[in-house]
Amino acid sequence: MNDFFPHWRPALPWSIDTIGVPALVIVATLLVLFTIWTYFGHPQATRKRLFILVALRLAALIVALITAVRPSVGENQNTKVPSVLLIGVDTSRSMTVNDELGNRPREEAVRKMLEKCQPVLDELQNDHNVSVIQYSFSTSDFNEAINHYTSQTPSNGDRSDYGTLLNRLYDRWQGERYLRALILIGDGQDNGETYTPATEGAKFGRRGTPIHTFVVGQSSSSNNKQDIVVTSIECDPSPAPIKTTVNVKARVNAYGFGGAQVVARVYFDDKPVERMEFTLEEGKGRDGRGNELKIPVKAPDTKGEIKVKVEVGLDKDGKIVALPGELSPLNNWSETYLTITKDGVRILIVDQLRPEETRIRDALRTEKRFDLYEVTRQRDLPANASERELLDLDRQAYDVIIIGNLSAEHVNIGSNTFLPKLADQIKKKGTGVMFLGGEFAFKGYPDTILPIETGPIIDNLTPTGTPITWYPTIPTARGLEKMFKLGPKPEETKDKWDRLNRFRTGRRISGYNQLILPKGGLYTVYAWTTNVNDPNLIEAGSEPQGDALLVGSQRGDASKARWLAFGAYDTFLWEPFGRPKSPEATEWHHRFWRQCVLWLAHQDEEESQVFARPQFRQLKVTAEQTIRVGMKLPNGDIDQNAQLFVRILPLAPGQQEPKPNDEKNAPLQTILTDKDSALEGRKVVFRPTQPGEYFVVAESPMKGPDGQPVMENGQPKMHRGTAKFIVVPDVSDEMLQVNANPDFMARLSLATSGKAMKLDELPGFLNDFLKEVKDPKNTLGAKKPRYYPDWNRNRSRGFLPLWLVVFVALLGTEWGLRRLWGMI
Repeated sequence: MNDFFPHWRPALPWSIDTIGVPALVIVATLLVLFTIWTYFGHPQATRKRLFILVALRLAALIVALITAVRPSVGENQNTKVPSVLLIGVDTSRSMTVNDELGNRPREEAVRKMLEKCQPVLDELQNDHNVSVIQYSFSTSDFNEAINHYTSQTPSNGDRSDYGTLLNRLYDRWQGERYLRALILIGDGQDNGETYTPATEGAKFGRRGTPIHTFVVGQSSSSNNKQDIVVTSIECDPSPAPIKTTVNVKARVNAYGFGGAQVVARVYFDDKPVERMEFTLEEGKGRDGRGNELKIPVKAPDTKGEIKVKVEVGLDKDGKIVALPGELSPLNNWSETYLTITKDGVRILIVDQLRPEETRIRDALRTEKRFDLYEVTRQRDLPANASERELLDLDRQAYDVIIIGNLSAEHVNIGSNTFLPKLADQIKKKGTGVMFLGGEFAFKGYPDTILPIETGPIIDNLTPTGTPITWYPTIPTARGLEKMFKLGPKPEETKDKWDRLNRFRTGRRISGYNQLILPKGGLYTVYAWTTNVNDPNLIEAGSEPQGDALLVGSQRGDASKARWLAFGAYDTFLWEPFGRPKSPEATEWHHRFWRQCVLWLAHQDEEESQVFARPQFRQLKVTAEQTIRVGMKLPNGDIDQNAQLFVRILPLAPGQQEPKPNDEKNAPLQTILTDKDSALEGRKVVFRPTQPGEYFVVAESPMKGPDGQPVMENGQPKMHRGTAKFIVVPDVSDEMLQVNANPDFMARLSLATSGKAMKLDELPGFLNDFLKEVKDPKNTLGAKKPRYYPDWNRNRSRGFLPLWLVVFVALLGTEWGLRRLWGMI
């Protein structure tokens, strides 16, 4: 229907509010009176002539007044704005079940019903500009570009994957302004694994597009089977640092076993490590993605790759067995791989809250490879729960422990097992330890932890505590190579420390704990100090000529445990306070502390490392795998210019690595660069076609100091990184649960303000839908008015020139008659 309404748009000044129109009426009245007055009393004017001339003059005046007011009749035209209606039809194998009226297959009932509704769909498309697009979905790789539904589409797919359908349709149509609705027709037995239908459906609801569902089939069919299926497992985090807690998550579908009590057991490399009991929910659980069984497990204490297996069932004599009545016990377990890393450095600082500890913490946090933990002890206060947990060395895996201004007695108050366990870890695991100076430092520690003795604090202060003497930090030649290194060239590092030590006040430490070195001890002095301010004496790289300040060595099994004793307690004074700031001095301070930790953790001479990190450690056949590869530099950054070679090979059953010839002959993979390459490495995209275990090897040529490849037996030596992943068959559980699930369909529709109905209600729904489309109240977009006549010169279609001709004709006729009759 069209709406008509009056419209006018007066020209200035007649369009001025309140006074424009009244002024126009007054002027028009005066013009009429003046026109009549001009003709009265003329000697040639007869009554007939006077009537004709006044009529012509008034007609011209009316034309002028109409032009000033510009009246017209407006018409609201309801344009048929293009819009879209989507229909998704389940064509999986469960649609072949014969439980519709007359024992017909579900797919036939759907086909007949859509044929019955075709006239309404045609009218929507042809008469109301509604594009009706029908899709079929029956696999986990639904593609909206090719999976269109027709009456000849067979129901032979292996998955009723509602989540993937909703995800792909939303991605395709989210930019469509007028998406009227999405109609889903199926039995509601969702068995997709990638996307959650409720989450994906909510996206339509947020944009105001309702999802209407029409369930097909009976919900009381006797064709259901009983089975427990472990569909996937994953580890979080992955990769995982050594000895950290890993949450192993298994997704389990329990068909016909809702409420069953089961045991889930986790294996590392076929060795049982943990078990937990769970109660299963029916089918895929409430969230539609399976029962999620989460089992926390402690990661191994050695780095490498391990195979993780989860098995679910009944625990009988220590073994996991299938539940009575299960269709098959072969799908009660699943496997994946987990990489245990020691790429980073886990650090524990045990100290008082003091400026030195604060700046050390700030320095270490600038290194992204460091995982830093702190226990702040105020000497005699008992430890709280979080501190006791951090001090429990059985549960933690620290690479380096820094002990500050605390005596052994103060540490024992926090945890009386910390020091004995630390001594054991130093001996057996090579944990690095560093002691710092302070008034309570170095006191009471056994030789197994602190192998040197200490004397008093050396300082020279005024009664108010202001330093009189400032002490330089003078690195030895060995110290310049290790902890005090500030540049690639030794002379550059020496020059920087000499410049720092030229300051006689500030930029030096105010005192230190005297370190007493036993004669003949196996230790190295890395820095020393003196109270003599002779510039020729305090030269970096010189042999000690005063008290040792930084001392260390190696010990423990195979001498793999490193230790340092540092007598200073205010290295933060290396950084100037106030203005001007010195970013250079701050960098020197931060770099010193980072290099101390790296030396203690045996990572001071760490070479570049090649890595290969699969996105999925378990995936299905033909699914897309993304593998991040790269060369990690010693500072933790990724070398964007590294030359990489990547190969992916299938492994034979029981094979740990491919044979050298097989690896050599494997094709090289294409390496791609994207926006995440700088942080995560470049990527290789791989789509496996066969189930089994796959081996990834990434290599990069080693480079010498001159930047040229290092050769060995005529071949370049390679940095090498490897990884494994498992590809499992896409075994469908499509026919395990074939009962219609109207509750699932109802939850999906009601969450988007849609309607949940049965298939035989589809014709009535579409008829009502058509009525809504026809109703002018539901018109999409704004109504577009059209004016008769249109005073806009760009849309007048010849009206304005014609109107001008009428005005001129009236005035011309009136003037001609007056001239003819001698009235001029």
